[in-house]
Amino acid sequence: MLRPSSNLLGSSRATHRASLRAERLRSLWQVTRALRALLGTLFGTLYDLVLLVGLPFAYLAAAYLALDLPARFFAHRGAYGRFGLLLFVAAIAVAATGIVRAAQEAPPVAPVRPKFARTMLALSWVAAVLATIGDLGMP
Repeated sequence: MLRPSSNLLGSSRATHRASLRAERLRSLWQVTRALRALLGTLFGTLYDLVLLVGLPFAYLAAAYLALDLPARFFAHRGAYGRFGLLLFVAAIAVAATGIVRAAQEAPPVAPVRPKFARTMLALSWVAAVLATIGDLGMP
Protein backbone atom coordinates (compact mmCIF):
# COMPACT_ATOMS: atom_id res chain seq x y z
CA MET A 1 0.00 0.00 0.00
CA LEU A 2 1.23 3.47 -0.88
CA ARG A 3 1.55 6.02 1.90
CA PRO A 4 1.09 9.77 1.34
CA SER A 5 4.34 11.72 1.16
CA SER A 6 3.06 15.01 2.56
CA ASN A 7 3.40 15.46 6.30
CA LEU A 8 -0.16 16.83 6.58
CA LEU A 9 -1.85 13.91 4.82
CA GLY A 10 -2.98 11.42 7.37
CA SER A 11 -1.30 13.29 10.24
CA SER A 12 -2.72 14.02 13.62
CA ARG A 13 -4.59 17.11 14.59
CA ALA A 14 -1.73 18.23 16.90
CA THR A 15 0.78 18.06 14.04
CA HIS A 16 -1.58 20.04 11.82
CA ARG A 17 -1.94 22.76 14.49
CA ALA A 18 1.82 22.91 15.04
CA SER A 19 2.47 23.36 11.34
CA LEU A 20 -0.15 26.14 11.15
CA ARG A 21 1.50 27.91 14.10
CA ALA A 22 4.88 27.63 12.41
CA GLU A 23 3.47 29.10 9.18
CA ARG A 24 1.86 31.97 11.06
CA LEU A 25 5.13 32.66 12.87
CA ARG A 26 7.04 32.67 9.58
CA SER A 27 4.48 35.06 8.09
CA LEU A 28 4.78 37.35 11.11
CA TRP A 29 8.57 37.44 10.75
CA GLN A 30 8.27 38.22 7.03
CA VAL A 31 5.89 41.08 7.73
CA THR A 32 8.20 42.36 10.49
CA ARG A 33 11.22 42.28 8.17
CA ALA A 34 9.32 44.02 5.39
CA LEU A 35 8.08 46.72 7.79
CA ARG A 36 11.59 47.21 9.16
CA ALA A 37 13.00 47.57 5.65
CA LEU A 38 10.25 50.05 4.74
CA LEU A 39 10.87 52.15 7.86
CA GLY A 40 14.63 52.07 7.28
CA THR A 41 14.15 53.31 3.73
CA LEU A 42 11.68 55.97 4.87
CA PHE A 43 13.98 57.31 7.61
CA GLY A 44 16.99 57.15 5.30
CA THR A 45 15.14 59.21 2.71
CA LEU A 46 13.96 61.66 5.35
CA TYR A 47 17.54 62.02 6.65
CA ASP A 48 18.84 62.67 3.14
CA LEU A 49 16.11 65.26 2.55
CA VAL A 50 16.90 67.09 5.80
CA LEU A 51 20.59 67.18 4.85
CA LEU A 52 19.79 68.31 1.33
CA VAL A 53 17.60 71.19 2.48
CA GLY A 54 19.19 72.09 5.80
CA LEU A 55 22.91 71.84 5.19
CA PRO A 56 23.26 74.96 3.01
CA PHE A 57 21.41 77.00 5.64
CA ALA A 58 23.52 75.44 8.40
CA TYR A 59 26.71 76.44 6.55
CA LEU A 60 25.39 79.99 6.12
CA ALA A 61 24.39 80.29 9.78
CA ALA A 62 27.70 78.80 10.91
CA ALA A 63 29.69 81.26 8.81
CA TYR A 64 27.69 84.18 10.24
CA LEU A 65 27.95 83.03 13.85
CA ALA A 66 31.67 82.18 13.54
CA LEU A 67 32.31 85.79 12.52
CA ASP A 68 29.61 87.69 14.40
CA LEU A 69 29.99 86.25 17.90
CA PRO A 70 33.70 87.12 18.29
CA ALA A 71 33.05 90.52 16.68
CA ARG A 72 30.30 91.19 19.22
CA PHE A 73 32.61 90.14 22.05
CA PHE A 74 35.43 92.44 20.91
CA ALA A 75 33.00 95.32 20.34
CA HIS A 76 31.70 94.88 23.92
CA ARG A 77 28.21 94.07 22.75
CA GLY A 78 26.07 91.22 24.03
CA ALA A 79 27.54 87.95 22.78
CA TYR A 80 24.88 85.77 24.49
CA GLY A 81 27.11 84.65 27.38
CA ARG A 82 27.74 80.92 27.78
CA PHE A 83 25.07 80.13 25.21
CA GLY A 84 27.01 82.32 22.79
CA LEU A 85 30.15 80.31 23.50
CA LEU A 86 28.26 77.09 22.79
CA LEU A 87 26.88 78.62 19.58
CA PHE A 88 30.37 79.70 18.58
CA VAL A 89 31.86 76.23 19.13
CA ALA A 90 29.04 74.60 17.16
CA ALA A 91 29.40 77.17 14.38
CA ILE A 92 33.15 76.57 14.16
CA ALA A 93 32.56 72.81 13.97
CA VAL A 94 29.99 73.12 11.17
CA ALA A 95 32.03 75.72 9.28
CA ALA A 96 35.21 73.64 9.60
CA THR A 97 33.35 70.60 8.28
CA GLY A 98 32.21 72.55 5.23
CA ILE A 99 35.65 74.02 4.58
CA VAL A 100 37.41 70.67 5.01
CA ARG A 101 34.95 68.96 2.67
CA ALA A 102 35.48 71.70 0.10
CA ALA A 103 39.27 71.49 0.45
CA GLN A 104 39.20 67.71 0.03
CA GLU A 105 36.95 68.14 -3.01
CA ALA A 106 34.42 65.79 -1.45
CA PRO A 107 31.19 65.44 -3.40
CA PRO A 108 28.49 67.80 -2.12
CA VAL A 109 25.43 66.49 -0.34
CA ALA A 110 23.15 68.43 -2.66
CA PRO A 111 22.81 67.21 -6.25
CA VAL A 112 24.95 70.01 -7.67
CA ARG A 113 28.39 70.19 -9.18
CA PRO A 114 31.28 70.42 -6.69
CA LYS A 115 32.48 73.73 -8.16
CA PHE A 116 29.03 75.25 -7.62
CA ALA A 117 28.96 73.96 -4.03
CA ARG A 118 32.38 75.48 -3.28
CA THR A 119 31.31 78.77 -4.85
CA MET A 120 28.16 78.86 -2.74
CA LEU A 121 30.20 78.10 0.39
CA ALA A 122 32.52 81.01 -0.43
CA LEU A 123 29.54 83.28 -1.09
CA SER A 124 28.04 82.30 2.25
CA TRP A 125 31.23 83.55 3.93
CA VAL A 126 31.04 86.81 1.96
CA ALA A 127 27.42 87.20 3.04
CA ALA A 128 28.44 86.46 6.64
CA VAL A 129 31.11 89.18 6.53
CA LEU A 130 28.60 91.69 5.15
CA ALA A 131 25.98 90.71 7.74
CA THR A 132 28.53 91.00 10.56
CA ILE A 133 29.58 94.47 9.37
CA GLY A 134 25.93 95.45 9.17
CA ASP A 135 25.26 94.07 12.64
CA LEU A 136 28.17 95.95 14.20
CA GLY A 137 27.32 99.14 12.34
CA MET A 138 23.85 99.32 13.88
CA PRO A 139 23.59 101.01 17.29
